[in-house]
Amino acid sequence: MFEKKQSYTPTEAQRAYEQLDQLVAKNAINPRQTGVYRRHIASRIQVTLKPSYTAQAARRAKAEIVKLTEAGTVAMKSAAAYRAHITKRTRTA
Repeated sequence: MFEKKQSYTPTEAQRAYEQLDQLVAKNAINPRQTGVYRRHIASRIQVTLKPSYTAQAARRAKAEIVKLTEAGTVAMKSAAAYRAHITKRTRTA
């Protein structure tokens, strides 16, 4: 069925969400169980942050955070914290 993990990268979380959607479509699990799994995944997403960023890398990282937020993989408050981290550690040229 569905295998739980201790932590998920945003990409792994997106794949897990898609797998859950497929299981619901096949009637392998019900929507209520899916909600429990989605909360499990959402609480264990870990984004890898770097100690410093160039201006270009910072723009890319912030764009990725926006995509993850829109996809529902990263919560709004977490996304704000990630953006603040990136801004604080961006090297000026």
